Amino acid sequence: MQRVNKAACLLLALGVLLATGCKHETKEYWKDTRRYYREYLNTPAKLDLEDKGEVEPAEARLAEGFAGIDIQLRALERALENSDRKPDAAWAKQMFQRFPWISGLAAVDSTGNVMAQQPDAPMKPLDFTPLLQEDAKQNMRALRGYVQETPLGSEVYVGVPIYVGSDFRGLVIAHFDMRALLPYSSRPADLMIAAPGQVVWPGRFDAQATPIASTDWDKLVTEHAYGSVSNGNGEFYWVSRYLGNLPLVFAVPEAGSFPEKPEQLAILKQATALGSANAPNEPVTEIQPAYPELDESEGSILTKPAPQASDDQKVKEEAIR
Repeated sequence: MQRVNKAACLLLALGVLLATGCKHETKEYWKDTRRYYREYLNTPAKLDLEDKGEVEPAEARLAEGFAGIDIQLRALERALENSDRKPDAAWAKQMFQRFPWISGLAAVDSTGNVMAQQPDAPMKPLDFTPLLQEDAKQNMRALRGYVQETPLGSEVYVGVPIYVGSDFRGLVIAHFDMRALLPYSSRPADLMIAAPGQVVWPGRFDAQATPIASTDWDKLVTEHAYGSVSNGNGEFYWVSRYLGNLPLVFAVPEAGSFPEKPEQLAILKQATALGSANAPNEPVTEIQPAYPELDESEGSILTKPAPQASDDQKVKEEAIR
């Protein structure tokens, strides 16, 4: 009905033009036509600042839970994407200052040999080799990610491939414990974080009693970007976000009742110590590379060791062990 009314108004406007004959100049005809067009056919949009929209409670809780974490991950991606200009020691120092939640940085060659890394004695056994595998579904220069399970908790990796022309030279990699990002969430106890095949952060829940642990995320995230999953205990609402080619799933309970393990929340008191610094609440700013374009004769994180860990950092690692 609305389309019919708009069409009628347009015909009326044209009729007015024809009926006036030559009494008006062409300029006046055009002004009338524009007025009718804007009033009935192409009405200017109006922003209602009072309208809160229709947001379900679970959606609101999920947004509160993962938005701050997502902002940090997106900023890390941008910083790594700028690192293909052979990042040097100044760049490494800036990365640790800007992202105090990362555990370390590393550079590996095309066969997986570690050329440089900081800290030089990481607290977890690290495996960079899965990042060497090129993903056929993405650009060869795109970021790559994966999650490694270790006795000290899951470690998330994201790396940027380094090429000289079409020659693959290796990767520059940042790695971190997802729990170090929990201070950026306003609802870390309600939030669960998963990757294909594993739960990275269970929140207050017994992960195995939730549908988050039993869902085939590798399959589901290729079909949907968000939705609900359920089991006999209830339902979780989830959304997926990619870190490179790694899908990360963030979820909160939507309905039902799930067994809890409140002792898992003890890590929140020392979450900041899982990163490289203890000041997690810096405002998000764009990284500006602190190095010029380097030629083959100049130093690089790929050919020269990154700066060594400070004594404070080593003490912090010992405390987490």
